[in-house]
Amino acid sequence: MSNITSTTIIFFAHPAGIGDKVKILDVEFAVEGTIIDIGLFFIILQGEDGSVLSIPNNLFMQKAVVREDRSRPSSKTKEA
Repeated sequence: MSNITSTTIIFFAHPAGIGDKVKILDVEFAVEGTIIDIGLFFIILQGEDGSVLSIPNNLFMQKAVVREDRSRPSSKTKEA
């Protein structure tokens, strides 16, 4: 049940989403990759070496997540 609740929170309120490069910090080691899918129970990350890792959604919610800064298009238009 906690994975389904975590999925809802991740999908609607977490600052990281599909396509974002993230680092999940843990005491023993850090996991890095690009989010390629957010499922009902797992988040799927793809590492730079092409490896694929699945992380339970409730674990993703419990750990510190560092999202690489992504450039967003500006909503303001510049007038010349």
